[in-house]
Amino acid sequence: MNTWEFDTLVGAGSEKVTIVYEYEQDLDDTFNESIREVWFEGRNCIGLLTDEAFKDLEMEAAMRFQHHKLNFKQTSDIQP
Repeated sequence: MNTWEFDTLVGAGSEKVTIVYEYEQDLDDTFNESIREVWFEGRNCIGLLTDEAFKDLEMEAAMRFQHHKLNFKQTSDIQP
């Protein structure tokens, strides 16, 4: 299992959290992608999120991860 992390803002107070996104990978693509942890001030707070907030984070994470994969592939293809 691989992980990728990014920071984002959540909640009415726009608090900064770190999302730990996990995924599996084969030669062609990634699969089984999901949020594993949500860190706030050094603690995993994934269980404190409402269903709506978690769904919003999952959508954001999926879009950011797709963008990350496209940029990673693009830069890695350029390197000798």
